[in-house]
Order: sequence, then C-alpha cells, then structure tokens
Amino acid sequence: MISYGCLAIMFLFVAIKSLIYYIHKKRAPSITQIDTELLALLNRRSERNE
Repeated sequence: MISYGCLAIMFLFVAIKSLIYYIHKKRAPSITQIDTELLALLNRRSERNE
C-alpha cells in the first residue's frame, strides 16, 4: 500500500516537472531574439566606454 502511495507521488512529481518544462520551453526566446538582445547590450556598453 505504501509503495502505491510512493508511485503516485512520483507520478505527480514527473507530471508537474514535465508541465513546467513545457511552459518554459514555450516561453524560451529564439536564437535570433537572443542575438539581437546581445548585440544591443554590447552596443550600449561600447557607447558608454567611449
């Protein structure tokens, strides 16, 4: 009986973790967005140093 409880808890844990992974994957920026943000950040830093 205890083993069924442990299996149920483990199943819920895996279901919640996979749901969180799917949500984060959906919100992840694309490679082009990352590139443009990094270039903008580097340009701002270089302008401050001049």
